[in-house]
Amino acid sequence: MNSLAKRLALVLVLLAFGTCVNADEDAAPTKAAAVQTIKVNGSDLTGLNAGAITSMLNQAKKQGAGTVVVDMGSVTYMAPAGMDALAAGTEIFGQGHFGVANLSGQPAELAQGEGAGRFETFATVEEAAAALK
Repeated sequence: MNSLAKRLALVLVLLAFGTCVNADEDAAPTKAAAVQTIKVNGSDLTGLNAGAITSMLNQAKKQGAGTVVVDMGSVTYMAPAGMDALAAGTEIFGQGHFGVANLSGQPAELAQGEGAGRFETFATVEEAAAALK
């Protein structure tokens, strides 16, 4: 499967799961339990699917989420458009109420370079949930 076909498949997967915002159901009623997690499925976050992330963030806000963490554990490539979608999370939820977890490799390098200061990053979802309000 070529790269374009993979990316189109990823877009379809993200659109199919675009309405899913997962909360940690097993957590005790603590500050961490109030944090909603959006897990990015797929290996690329580009202009082809960045809009789905922004839509999920907006939907979470409309549904009353106060704090959101985006789990990027499966993402191995992020384009600047993907970084812009993540930065929209800080604009939507505000500093201290939005974070990105599990960045590694090229996405982490991009976030630390061009994206420095645009959103908070954390090593794990649990770390983010504990740190965010």
